[in-house]
Amino acid sequence: MLSSLLAVKFGPLGEADRRRVLDADAQTLMEWSTRLLSASTLEEVFAAGPRPDAAH
Repeated sequence: MLSSLLAVKFGPLGEADRRRVLDADAQTLMEWSTRLLSASTLEEVFAAGPRPDAAH
Protein backbone atom coordinates (compact mmCIF):
# COMPACT_ATOMS: atom_id res chain seq x y z
CA MET A 1 0.00 0.00 0.00
CA LEU A 2 2.73 2.49 0.93
CA SER A 3 4.58 1.82 -2.33
CA SER A 4 1.43 2.65 -4.28
CA LEU A 5 0.86 5.88 -2.38
CA LEU A 6 4.49 6.93 -2.82
CA ALA A 7 4.24 6.27 -6.56
CA VAL A 8 1.06 8.34 -6.86
CA LYS A 9 2.66 11.29 -5.08
CA PHE A 10 6.25 11.12 -6.39
CA GLY A 11 6.12 8.97 -9.52
CA PRO A 12 7.34 5.43 -10.10
CA LEU A 13 9.71 4.11 -7.45
CA GLY A 14 13.14 2.83 -8.34
CA GLU A 15 14.15 -0.70 -7.41
CA ALA A 16 16.13 0.44 -4.33
CA ASP A 17 13.15 2.37 -2.95
CA ARG A 18 10.75 -0.52 -3.64
CA ARG A 19 13.12 -2.88 -1.82
CA ARG A 20 13.43 -0.41 1.05
CA VAL A 21 9.67 -0.42 1.58
CA LEU A 22 9.42 -4.21 1.27
CA ASP A 23 12.21 -4.71 3.83
CA ALA A 24 10.90 -2.19 6.39
CA ASP A 25 9.33 -3.26 9.66
CA ALA A 26 5.80 -2.27 10.70
CA GLN A 27 6.91 0.67 12.86
CA THR A 28 9.01 2.16 10.06
CA LEU A 29 6.16 1.74 7.56
CA MET A 30 3.86 3.61 9.95
CA GLU A 31 6.38 6.45 10.32
CA TRP A 32 6.89 6.72 6.56
CA SER A 33 3.12 6.64 5.98
CA THR A 34 2.69 9.55 8.36
CA ARG A 35 5.55 11.52 6.78
CA LEU A 36 4.11 10.95 3.33
CA LEU A 37 1.23 13.27 4.20
CA SER A 38 3.47 16.33 4.51
CA ALA A 39 6.62 15.41 2.56
CA SER A 40 7.59 17.37 -0.54
CA THR A 41 10.08 14.77 -1.70
CA LEU A 42 10.62 11.05 -1.43
CA GLU A 43 13.81 11.78 0.50
CA GLU A 44 11.75 13.52 3.19
CA VAL A 45 9.62 10.41 3.61
CA PHE A 46 12.68 8.21 4.13
CA ALA A 47 14.71 10.82 6.08
CA ALA A 48 15.10 8.92 9.35
CA GLY A 49 14.35 5.43 8.09
CA PRO A 50 16.80 2.61 7.54
CA ARG A 51 19.19 2.91 4.63
CA PRO A 52 18.77 0.27 1.88
CA ASP A 53 22.31 -1.00 2.45
CA ALA A 54 22.14 -1.03 6.27
CA ALA A 55 20.77 -4.57 6.54
CA HIS A 56 22.88 -6.09 3.80
